[in-house]
Amino acid sequence: MTRMTPKRIQKIRKALGFSQEDLAHILWVTWSTVNRWELGTAAPTGMNLRIMMLLEHGLATRSFRKTLRDPRAADPMFLLYRLLEPFYGDRSA
Repeated sequence: MTRMTPKRIQKIRKALGFSQEDLAHILWVTWSTVNRWELGTAAPTGMNLRIMMLLEHGLATRSFRKTLRDPRAADPMFLLYRLLEPFYGDRSA
């Protein structure tokens, strides 16, 4: 799996317009964990790594950038739902 460098983590966070605390809230970790990732003393793994990769990919899409402007984007479950929604296809049919 891809390694997430400290610079890459910080770039994603800043592109999202998030503080370390905001990103921590979305990933269900403490702000000190995000801080350690950005300092390079630790690195995201498992679910956190995958979500970081999805966030990075989402930043390249217009629909996800629009989602970030939604007031509900501060809710981790809403943001996670929007990140994963493309993987589940159209369920209205």
